[in-house]
Amino acid sequence: MFVAADALAMKVREGGRAVNVSVMVATDVNADGHREILGLPVASSEDGAGWSEFFRDLTARGLTGIKRVISDAHVGLVAATAATLPGAAWQWCQMHYSANLMSATPKSSRP
Repeated sequence: MFVAADALAMKVREGGRAVNVSVMVATDVNADGHREILGLPVASSEDGAGWSEFFRDLTARGLTGIKRVISDAHVGLVAATAATLPGAAWQWCQMHYSANLMSATPKSSRP
């Protein structure tokens, strides 16, 4: 099974004030070829502890057989993959890889 993981920074109201949170999401492609959301937790930040807790929750709910996690190169996410999903490899998302590559490539060289 291949899992795609990412997070979105959002502002939410907590105690009458706006605070930043990270909305994490993990998706896969099921046996019928359809994408499905595996989990969508909200954490105070996108750090290793938050990703580790999320991955532990997914496995506690019965998720098994994860062979690869595809994501951006966020240090916390990469470390959580190694620490909580034994046997799962990590792969840099092609979109993030391309975006980072293009940001370092002069515009005249892009075509």
